[in-house]
Amino acid sequence: MPSITRRRLLGGSVALAVGGYGAYRLHRGAAAATFDTWTPAPGTWPLRRYDPANTAHNPSATPPRERPARREFTALPTAAGRPSLSPLVGPDHVVVYGSGLAAYAREDGTAARTVEAATPRAGFGPDGRLHAVSLDSGTATDPVAVVGYDGADLQETSRSPVDTDDPRGLTVGADEVYLGTGSGTLHGIDAGGGRRWQVDGAMPALVDGRLYAADAPLDGTVAYAERTGRDRYLRPGPQRAWSAGPVSGFVHAPAVADGRLVVGTYAEGGGVVAALDADSGESLWEPRPLGVDVATPAVVGARGYVAAGTDDRRAGLVAALDLRTGEADWRDAVGWHAVAPAVGGDTLVVAGEDREDGDVVAGVVRAYDRAGGERLWTHRFETPGVGGLALVEDRVFVAAGSSVYELR
Repeated sequence: MPSITRRRLLGGSVALAVGGYGAYRLHRGAAAATFDTWTPAPGTWPLRRYDPANTAHNPSATPPRERPARREFTALPTAAGRPSLSPLVGPDHVVVYGSGLAAYAREDGTAARTVEAATPRAGFGPDGRLHAVSLDSGTATDPVAVVGYDGADLQETSRSPVDTDDPRGLTVGADEVYLGTGSGTLHGIDAGGGRRWQVDGAMPALVDGRLYAADAPLDGTVAYAERTGRDRYLRPGPQRAWSAGPVSGFVHAPAVADGRLVVGTYAEGGGVVAALDADSGESLWEPRPLGVDVATPAVVGARGYVAAGTDDRRAGLVAALDLRTGEADWRDAVGWHAVAPAVGGDTLVVAGEDREDGDVVAGVVRAYDRAGGERLWTHRFETPGVGGLALVEDRVFVAAGSSVYELR
């Protein structure tokens, strides 16, 4: 598997010489991008991978370690269809998105908002406001928009058209929303729908005043430095801190924690998991081939918890990696395609898909003791697929088929 080989550190003199143009496509926009990150409130799972850093680790959650009971939280309306992505749990709402968007009151599951437009990305901000990517902005010239919702019934408060037909990654900062696209352009949009700028990247992550983006054209993973002082007025957008060459395969969202950036990939010939030093972009070890589709690990300190699809995604692998070396501390081969790892407290929870003749016929959720890999329980949904997981307090929220369930 090819390794990360091409790397450019862009220091002060080099960056001043290029002036922010040409070499890495930077467009004039907001003069005050600050990359302010935030920590989710206890009792929430506001983004697909929990926080703006994509760690998929909720330290305040305590998922069940004994076989849980299942309760249907709510049945989804036709507009939400079969959600393909994770449920989001904000301070007041539970949101499911995919072929549509549906929001429910956390207290009793009553419907608060339904949007029939396809919604491939969504996330709550630190103020509890929902931001969603809509594939129908209401105009023929601007088919895609980032839409802001607020209030008890999630009324639309802002709409920012985006010039793309392929939205990829979304994360929500304290003041800005970051949307990456299939063309490799990353849009920074004021959370109120105002100022914006563009740089390279498709899958963003935000941590410690630095914006990261995977799958930038030609340059793979890139990091952007926070704009401060005079730099805010001299430059049209954020300056690159470093760039690293591409990783083999289709890149999932990067996760950043404890000074490391980790990413998983999908490739017919075999995906990998790779790790970079978050300060310099240097590769920490040779990318590890673990399966056809390797999800970005859930990251807790120096450990990464991987879910992968093997054998043409008819089987899978769950493993704990030492992110300092890339070696596995433990691994478990499973008879289904493992797709989504998440960690709460001492427990790893993994969602997956059971396939027959290439078709998804059921969903699987399994819990592990994250220290040693002991299987704690397995729950099967006799419906095509599981959209993802949200670990909140003592519950596991699961979007499966046409319903959202609680396991507790």
